[in-house]
Amino acid sequence: MKHVVLSGIQPSGQLHIGNYFGAIQSWLELQKDKNNDCIFQIVDYHALTEGPEPKELEQRIFDTAVDFLAAGVSPAKSIVMLQSMVPEHTDLAWILNCITPVSWLERVPTYKEKSERFAHNLNMGLMDYPVLMAADILLYKANIIPVGIDQLPHLEITREIARSFNTRYGKTFIEPKEKITPTPKIMSLTDPTKKMSKSLGPKSYIALADSPATIENKVKSMPTATGDEKDIIREFLKNTKEVNIEFKDMATEYPPDKEIKAEQDLSAIAKRLGANKFKTFMALFNFYMLLYIFAETSDRRKFINHLEDGNIHFSEFKTLLADKIIKNPALAKFRRQRAQLIKNPKEIENVLKQGSAKAKRIAQKNLVQIKKKIGLA
Repeated sequence: MKHVVLSGIQPSGQLHIGNYFGAIQSWLELQKDKNNDCIFQIVDYHALTEGPEPKELEQRIFDTAVDFLAAGVSPAKSIVMLQSMVPEHTDLAWILNCITPVSWLERVPTYKEKSERFAHNLNMGLMDYPVLMAADILLYKANIIPVGIDQLPHLEITREIARSFNTRYGKTFIEPKEKITPTPKIMSLTDPTKKMSKSLGPKSYIALADSPATIENKVKSMPTATGDEKDIIREFLKNTKEVNIEFKDMATEYPPDKEIKAEQDLSAIAKRLGANKFKTFMALFNFYMLLYIFAETSDRRKFINHLEDGNIHFSEFKTLLADKIIKNPALAKFRRQRAQLIKNPKEIENVLKQGSAKAKRIAQKNLVQIKKKIGLA
């Protein structure tokens, strides 16, 4: 049975390790399966909600496209497209707007968070983001959506919109199912209570294209704990299993129910510790998470043993972690590929044009059917 797999990333510029291990790594596996028709989008209309300068947005789109290809997303195996090159996305978004209750959008956690962060520019796009996301998915009749836990509320709205449309106009849309990405989310290097994001500043993330020296500096500046914070270290060790830090082998898929439980456990720990101590707890959590992704099992055990013995020298483990990230085969290959790709901007432009043209043919055909259903023949 053929599946339509669809996912997308906002063009925030060069991709970081959170993007790669939280999304793109799973894309590469999905595009290997001949039973999957994969569509990977650069969703530039979504980026407009943050009001970027035109030249800046143009550069971000280019950087994201280069990084897609350098990471291994293949135009021969997948459709690589730019959202704004397929106007059917916004056509369908308007149709879906007209059947979507405002109350559905007001309850989305990311809207509440962004309404605080962008209080100076609280535009309609921030609230309407899930409807455009629904259009991005439903336009292609996608049935498998690789997502992180934090995107599940948006995907649930997509399903609700599809259900509502089908009830009103007859069976039209497939209700897409999530495929939770196997790596738990990576947190910011500077504020480990928040997900890794470029919006938190240049030291908060490790870009896939960062040089070895830059990676080393960023890792060495990560907050951890001091010898005076033994109570937090004890809390971390006590809760290691409860928050599912001790994961199995990397090849084993990370079950979504465990991540949801981990989120709930962390929330309880935050209430118990208070804001400042929880931030230090999360610094330990995030450091261990990076060891889990990049280092060996023996390195992680050594880290835990040193914490238990009260004989921890974080500088030693920061040096180890930086070295493991720098030498990671996937990231080393990425840097080589990227260095070649940026020499030919026209090739990048052509990939987006050709992929978007393929997507447009699918979108046009499906939109005609959708319009007929609602009386817009």
